Amino acid sequence: MTMWVIFLLLALVIGLILALLFVFMKYVRDYWHFLGVPNEKPRPMVEVVKTISKYGTTTQVQDQMEYFKKLYKKFKGSGPFCGFYYLFEPRVMVLSPELVQQILVKNFSNFNDRGHYHNRKTDPLSADLFSISGDHWKEMRLKLEPVFQKAHMHHFFESIREECEKTFLFFELQRQEYQKISPQSDVALDVKPIMHRYVLANIAKCVFGLNKAMQVKYPLEEFDAMTQYALYTHRHGNFLTSIMDRYPRFFRSLNYSTTNEKVHAYFTALLNDVIAHRNKVEAYTDDYLQLLINLMNQEYNTHETEVHNEGIGLMEHLFNELASHAFTFLRAGLEPTEQTLTYILYELARDPVMQQRVREEVNKVYEEDGETFTYEGIQSLKFMGQFISETIRLHPVVPYIMRRTLNDYLVQTNSNFLIRKDIKIVIPIHAMHNDPEIYPQPHIFNPDRFAPSNNRLRENCVWLGFGEGPRNCLGLHYAQLQMRCLVAMLLMRYEFSLDTQNVVVCCLEGVAIKIRPLHERSEYVETEGRESAVVI
Repeated sequence: MTMWVIFLLLALVIGLILALLFVFMKYVRDYWHFLGVPNEKPRPMVEVVKTISKYGTTTQVQDQMEYFKKLYKKFKGSGPFCGFYYLFEPRVMVLSPELVQQILVKNFSNFNDRGHYHNRKTDPLSADLFSISGDHWKEMRLKLEPVFQKAHMHHFFESIREECEKTFLFFELQRQEYQKISPQSDVALDVKPIMHRYVLANIAKCVFGLNKAMQVKYPLEEFDAMTQYALYTHRHGNFLTSIMDRYPRFFRSLNYSTTNEKVHAYFTALLNDVIAHRNKVEAYTDDYLQLLINLMNQEYNTHETEVHNEGIGLMEHLFNELASHAFTFLRAGLEPTEQTLTYILYELARDPVMQQRVREEVNKVYEEDGETFTYEGIQSLKFMGQFISETIRLHPVVPYIMRRTLNDYLVQTNSNFLIRKDIKIVIPIHAMHNDPEIYPQPHIFNPDRFAPSNNRLRENCVWLGFGEGPRNCLGLHYAQLQMRCLVAMLLMRYEFSLDTQNVVVCCLEGVAIKIRPLHERSEYVETEGRESAVVI
């Protein structure tokens, strides 16, 4: 009799748990419906599993971009935002530029968290400027912002110019090797790996101090391999990583680390060796790493105690911060810059008339500066700046911005819409950049959209290539300088055209572009208008 009572109680408990779970899942799946917000129903479980299996891959980014674009078109005009679900988590998609401005600029204090998992205590490299939030983010941003003001970019110009020259030599070597194999054919190169090496070398030298002497111990190829491992390998697998992003505070309480131990050991050893070498020879290098070292030393000298509240020495704490800031550049600066450069060369190759227009501006500035490239000359390339902005509009390598609501927020333009605390918000950059109501004929590549008279695009938060507001991309001026320098130097030496033998499906996977020295150039054929291919 007693056993039957136990079984009955156990069945009741299990039934109650299942009932509560059903009610909870029903509430979660109908969250937006209960609030009366226009919404997309949750995806079937099969699609959720597929999403998890693709987590962090190029395919996932492309799928998300297309999904957000579909939602944007479907719900635009129904309100300032719509609701959707990610792994059964209710999320907001912004539909109006006015709400974008409220979130990124006017009411930024309520949306300064990106909602990414990080653990400052047990995983210092994860606590970079991109991921942290609140007072910690504000403190770090205030320290680092002066370093990346436009006025300071001239410090990095010579280093970038050196890498441009090396990239030109690499182009030449590749071109000559190609012609040895096929002397009768035009040289067609996959430019994406070359752009990757150029941006990687800049970051390695400027941010990690990996100059020629240090590359004896830390070769650039090894640095590249560790970078790829750090950025594209999830320590805990796709499923757990996606759950950690869903419940960051819970996993932080468990002291989970996302950075692989081998990655952490490599980058901290590299930075320790570079700093020790500079201290030993008393070398001062005018680069980003030196500015971080100066900040670290200044912080150390102004503290009275050497014990930080997390139980580690002050110098160790400051070094961890330095390492995380350096790592930010790899995480946020490598892939976006190399992909944007690839798209720039793709768009130049597609339109010889536009290519010549950019080249003529470069030639004019080059001659005015005494047949050399100067920092001031590179910065004065207005049309090239417009060309880059239009490239980023049409091909944003970061397809959306993520924010988390810190407190309940009543939308100012529509009091019927309330965003609850802890809800994650998606601002669909790719969808907004291709909205015909914002950009007439959005598939037409037209750099004149960004002529000086059209500054309203930035002011109204409808061009978001580098984000907007207090939490915009800190390294935007550095990225722009890298792109301008390389494009200017290449246009002085080469003519670019598309390789018609290779159909471009996705520039993210690489694109073959024919290059020809200018002394062998063909005549340009003028075309009237041009619609850009749908390339993602």
